[in-house]
Amino acid sequence: MPTTTEPRSALARWQLPLHALLLLAPLAFVVSTVPGVRPQEGYVPLLDGVLNNLAYESAAAICFLRTAVSPGPRRAGYLLATGLAVYGSGNVYWSLFVRPLADQPYPSGADLCFALFYPAVFVALIMLARRRDGRHAGSLWLDGVVGALAVGAVAAAAVIGPIVSGPGSWAAVATTSAYPALDLVLLLVLAAVLSLFGWRPPRGLWLLAAGLVVFVVADMAYLFATATGTYVSGGITDGVWVTGVVLMGFTPGWPPAPTGPRLPGWALVCLPVLATVAALALFVVDHGHPLHAVAIALAAATVLTATARLLFTFREVTRLAEHRELALTDDLTGLGNRRALYRGTPQLLAAAGPGEDAALLLLDLDGFKEVNDSLGHQAGDCLLRDVARRLREVAADPGTVVVRLGGDEFAIVRAGAGTAEAEALAERAHAALREPYAVQGVQVRARTSIGVSVLPAASAELATLLRQADVAMYHAKTHHLGTFTYCEEVDQFASGERLETAELLRADIAARRLVLHYQPKVDVASGAVDSVEALVRWRHPRHGLLYPDAFLPAVESAGLMEELTRAVLEQALDQAAVWWRAGRPLAVAVNLSASSLGDELLPDRVSALLTARQLPARLLEIEITEDFLMADRVRAQRILDGLRGRGVRVAVDDYGTGYSSLAYLRELPIDDLKLDKSFLTDLVHDSRALAIVQSTIMLAHSLGLRLVAEGVEDEVTRQELAAAGCDVLQGWLYSKALPADELDAWLAAHAPAPAAAPARPLTAPLTGARS
Repeated sequence: MPTTTEPRSALARWQLPLHALLLLAPLAFVVSTVPGVRPQEGYVPLLDGVLNNLAYESAAAICFLRTAVSPGPRRAGYLLATGLAVYGSGNVYWSLFVRPLADQPYPSGADLCFALFYPAVFVALIMLARRRDGRHAGSLWLDGVVGALAVGAVAAAAVIGPIVSGPGSWAAVATTSAYPALDLVLLLVLAAVLSLFGWRPPRGLWLLAAGLVVFVVADMAYLFATATGTYVSGGITDGVWVTGVVLMGFTPGWPPAPTGPRLPGWALVCLPVLATVAALALFVVDHGHPLHAVAIALAAATVLTATARLLFTFREVTRLAEHRELALTDDLTGLGNRRALYRGTPQLLAAAGPGEDAALLLLDLDGFKEVNDSLGHQAGDCLLRDVARRLREVAADPGTVVVRLGGDEFAIVRAGAGTAEAEALAERAHAALREPYAVQGVQVRARTSIGVSVLPAASAELATLLRQADVAMYHAKTHHLGTFTYCEEVDQFASGERLETAELLRADIAARRLVLHYQPKVDVASGAVDSVEALVRWRHPRHGLLYPDAFLPAVESAGLMEELTRAVLEQALDQAAVWWRAGRPLAVAVNLSASSLGDELLPDRVSALLTARQLPARLLEIEITEDFLMADRVRAQRILDGLRGRGVRVAVDDYGTGYSSLAYLRELPIDDLKLDKSFLTDLVHDSRALAIVQSTIMLAHSLGLRLVAEGVEDEVTRQELAAAGCDVLQGWLYSKALPADELDAWLAAHAPAPAAAPARPLTAPLTGARS
C-alpha cells in the first residue's frame, strides 16, 4: 500500500535536474559580463537571455518542489514560488518581445510582472511572521521598521536623485519611482520578520534575506544606470538579479523557530540606536550638501519611529515591572508568594555578615479547614488576611521576608538571626496569632504550629532550611507544642532518604507487609478480653521497627494515607479471621483516616471484606475522631448508618480532646466513647479530673453507650475507673500492644479478674437506649 510520503519522494526526485539547471545562472553571468564572450550587437537570440530565463524559472520550480516536500504549513512557500514564477515570466516577456525592439517601450508588460512579484513576497513574509509570533510583538516590529527606514534613507541619499529626476513620460517616472518605494517596503518587512526571530533566523530564512537584499541592490543599480543612461542589457546587473532569485528559490523548508547563536541584549539594543544615528547623520550632511527630499523624509521617519520605539520600550519596562511585582505577590494577603521566597532568600543569605546564621520559620494554621467549612471560604480568606497582617507586625525588622507559601502555610526568613533570636521570634508570632480574630462577627481562635530551622548563612540553602523547618513544624503539630526548633533527633530521615522511604512504604503497603500489633481491651465487669485494638508499625530495612510518629509524615507527604488505612484494615481482618477459625472470636478495632471515611461506598467495601473472609460483622470495630464527625455531619450520618446497619460497631476515639458540639452524640449512630488518656493523669489526687471522668461515664451510660478508657497504667487508676462505672479498660497495666503470636500467649496466660461492684451510684441508662 503506498504511503503518504511517496508523492513527496517523487517530487523530490525532480529537484536534481532543476538544481542542474540553476548552474546555468553563473554561466549566464559569465556570458553577459566577460569581455570576448559577450554577444555582439544585433545578435537577437542572446545566449545570456536564454540562460537567465532558464535560471529564473528553475528557481521558481525549485521553490515549489522544496515547499511541497517540506513539513508544516506550506502556503507561504507556494506564494513565494508563484512570485518568482511571475517575475521570471516578466523576464521571458521582456527577452522575447521587448528586447528585440529598436525602440524599447518603458514601462512594458514585463514591468507589470515585475511589480506583481512584490505583493506575493510581502504576503509570504507576513505569513511567515504569523507562524513565528501570531501576536506580532510591537517592539520587534518597530525594530525592523527603524532599521529598514534607516537603510532606505541612506540608499535614497545615495541614488534617489538621479533615479527620479531622469527624463521620460509620467508613466516612466511613476514606474521608476515605484521600484525603490517597493524595495524600501520589502526591506522594511524583511527587517521586521528577522527581528521576530531575534535576528537569528533559520538557514532558509537567511537565504531569503540574502536573496532579497541582492535583488534590491540589483534594482537600485538598474534604476541608477537607467537614469544616467549607462545601463547595458546583459551586464553585471542582470547576473546580480539572477543570483538574488536563485537564493530565494532555496528558501522553503526552514523550521518556525530561531536557530543559531543568540544575539546578546546589547546587540539588539544597538540595532535601533545605530539606525537612529545614521538618520541623524543624514540631517547633518544635508546642511552642507543638500539631499533629496525623499532621503530627508525617510530620515525623519526613522527618528520618529525610533522615538515611538523608545516610548514602547518604556511602556514594556513599566508593564514588566508590574508583572514582576504581581508574580512575586500573593493576591489574597499582599505578602510575597513562594516565588518571592525562592528569589529573595539567596539575596538575604548573601547579605548576612561572616559567621552569622539565617533562620526560617514555617507556620501552619491548625484546624483552618473547620473555619472554611463552618463559616465559608470568605471567612477563611478574612482570617488569612488578619494572619498576614499580624505576621507583618511581628516580623517588621529589616532583613526579614514574610511570605505565604499557599493555603494556610506561611514562612518567615531572617538573616543574621541565631537560634535564640529565631525561637524568640517564633514565640512572638505564636502569641500574636493565638489572639482571637473577629471573622464575620464571630470570635475565632487559630491554633498555629511553627517549625524553626537555623543554619549558618554562608552555607545555608533554601531547600535545606525548608525541609528542616517542615520536619520541625510537623513535630510541633503532632505533639501540640506550638513551636519547635529542628534537631536531628526528631528527623528519622535526616540523611536525605525521604524519597527512598516513600517508595519503600509504597511497596510495603501495596504488598500488605505492614506490621500490626494488638492491644487487649479488658471488660471491667468480667475481666475478659473480647476485643483488641490494631496498631500499625513498619519495619524499615535499616532503621528497624518504626512507630507511627516516625513514618506517618512520609505517608502523608506521599499521599499514601488512604492506602495505608485500607492495608491496615485488610491485615487486621485477616488476623481476626485466623482467631475466628481458631475458636477465639476477638473483635478488632481499626482507626480509619478522614480520607477513608469520606468514601460514601465505605460500608459496601467493608461488607465485601467481611464476606470474603466469612467473618461476622460484630468482630470489627471502626474508630473515628470527632473532627470527622463535625466536618460533615450529614455525610457522617450516612456512612455510620451504613456501617452499623451491617453490624459493624463504631467508636469515637480520643473523646474530649476536640472542640466539637455534644449534639453529635444524640444524632449520630455511635456505640463506644474512648476517653482520651490525658483525662487519667493524676486521677486519684485531682478531684476535678475524677469529676470529669465520672460525668463522662454517666453521660455515656445515659445515652446507651459504652465508655472505654485508654492509657490505664496503674492499679489505683484502674480501681477508680471501675468504681466510677467504666465499662472497658485498655493500657499498659494489662499489656502493651503485642504481635499476634505474643498476644495469643498473653491471652492464654491471662486469668479474667472481674472488678468489684461500683462504689458510687450512677444514673440509670435511658429507656430504649442503643445496645
